[in-house]
Amino acid sequence: MSEKKLNWKPDLSYPAGKGATEQRFTASANGDELEIDTHPWGDADLKIDGLNAAHVEGLASDGDAFRAAENIAEEIEGRHSDEAPQTPKG
Repeated sequence: MSEKKLNWKPDLSYPAGKGATEQRFTASANGDELEIDTHPWGDADLKIDGLNAAHVEGLASDGDAFRAAENIAEEIEGRHSDEAPQTPKG
């Protein structure tokens, strides 16, 4: 199993639990601010620095939608990490 790079935190200002219609999670990576909004009908939106980056829909649950959006965020941020200039040692 691979180690997750992003540390998602729930936005506690949003309602939580079974009756919540939307939940928001945030993370930071490579100088980017990431946000995933999930909906109980299986949709999620990923924003990076306030811009829409991805939308997933039609999944079985908000948890499935979150994981799909999280995978997209991990892939995008992984590419950002790979593109970052390396500092020479010496």
